[in-house]
Amino acid sequence: MENKKIKIAQVVGNAKTGGVISCVMNFYRHIDRDKFQFDFYTYGPSPFDDEIKNLGGRVFYIPNVLHYFKSIKAMKKLFKENCYDIVHAHLTSLSFVPLKAAKKAGVKIRICHAHSTSHKSEKVWIVKNTLKHFSKIYATNLAGCSRYACNWLYGKKSGANAFVLHNAIDLTRFVRNDEKSMQLKNRYGFEGKKVVGHIGRLEFQKNPLFLIDVFNETVKLMPNVVFVMVGDGSMADKVRRKINKLGLSEKVFIFNETKHVEDYYALFDVFVLPSKFEGLPLVAIEAQMTGVPCLLSDKITRETDISGTCNFLPIKSARLWGENILESLNKNEKYNLASIADYNILYQVKALEDFYTELDANVKN
Repeated sequence: MENKKIKIAQVVGNAKTGGVISCVMNFYRHIDRDKFQFDFYTYGPSPFDDEIKNLGGRVFYIPNVLHYFKSIKAMKKLFKENCYDIVHAHLTSLSFVPLKAAKKAGVKIRICHAHSTSHKSEKVWIVKNTLKHFSKIYATNLAGCSRYACNWLYGKKSGANAFVLHNAIDLTRFVRNDEKSMQLKNRYGFEGKKVVGHIGRLEFQKNPLFLIDVFNETVKLMPNVVFVMVGDGSMADKVRRKINKLGLSEKVFIFNETKHVEDYYALFDVFVLPSKFEGLPLVAIEAQMTGVPCLLSDKITRETDISGTCNFLPIKSARLWGENILESLNKNEKYNLASIADYNILYQVKALEDFYTELDANVKN
């Protein structure tokens, strides 16, 4: 008799862009789809919809969880109709909304997943810090991308016992390739120049306006440099206005996100990420795997430093960042990083499969 698949509703919310959908998709591409069925619950169409369907999954559009009653009603109905074994909510402090709907629908395994943290300077900091206390109310199990993120969302006691699933990547995509780097620089017209790179949404969390100040200070120290920003977001217009105001329009290049993001890492000589807060940024892991030196905000957990080479800087002085970028570029060092199991998708997907299987077995037994 054929074994029944374990059916899992992956509630990701915004799937148009960002680390959460990228992370879940990485696992979906590699999980044993003969044993696990993933359905994605999102706020609307995204670039991943076709791929999800081609891999055998389904996509359901739901009202934003900020529309509390409407969202719960819609999810409860869908969860009940589709008879899920597990609902896995990836909304961090807002995960209590889909998990409440899951409990109402009779779903026995309800996982809350911590993907990020917060910072006092964030406009919704008070809201996040209030709501996080409700995040685990309807959860039967707790998970997160790092111990730091788990401790922030669940508290140190509960966070210490949460399942940590690292934001793993396909190591075959992210390897050092000097020839490819040279070819890409020629293609973009960056021959003989140093490239400072950033990949991230143009949103408050990623600190893009400070990043432009950093670029401005770097140009003063080293004119023969260009900056590549990959991403889009609600602050895109503000970022472009600041670039023009500082006279950096011929130095800063903004590209929309691409599925072939590994090409950008090959283009970079140094990677910068001055985030105000993070859970565990996948982009920094990818950069390190590609051998690109990283300058990261000191608000990012040290768990991110898998290579032992990351430089963590306070996000107060753009000049300090510029000086450290100059130092890194002058060193002209890239490194080869051996496969690290904690961030190898083949290793982590097995851990996720075991996690789901054990939870399902415990409920059925």
